[in-house]
Formats: sequence, structure tokens, C-alpha cells
Amino acid sequence: MDTDLRDTKGRLQRLALAAAVALAITAFVMHWINSVSRANADPVGASTVPLLAIAMFVVITALGASLLKRFTRR
Repeated sequence: MDTDLRDTKGRLQRLALAAAVALAITAFVMHWINSVSRANADPVGASTVPLLAIAMFVVITALGASLLKRFTRR
């Protein structure tokens, strides 16, 4: 009998679910931002939208994983 004392399978499943939800939210918000905003010719200004997308994805994934962990412990 193989027991997973560190719950690696559960953590990986929660992280995958949180990442999938974060990807959907990030894609929706970035599509909305790109449809509303104008293109910027400045290289520094043009890089803000992709950096915002990366930051949103990471933060939403971390929050989603922590919320899922909190709900599964109850």
C-alpha cells in the first residue's frame, strides 16, 4: 500500500485546476484590454500588457490554489 504522506497528487490537481481557471480569466481580461486600448508605439509602453498578463496569471493561480486548499481542508 503506497500512501502519499505529502499529498503531492492532491496538490498537483489543485494547482492544475487553479491554473486552468486563471488562464481562462487572464485570457478574457487580456482580450477585453486589447479591444479597448490603443496600440502603443513606445517599446516600454507596449510591453506593459504582456507583463500584466503574466502577473495576473501568477497571482490568480496562487489565490485559486490557496482557496482550493482551504476548501478541501473543511
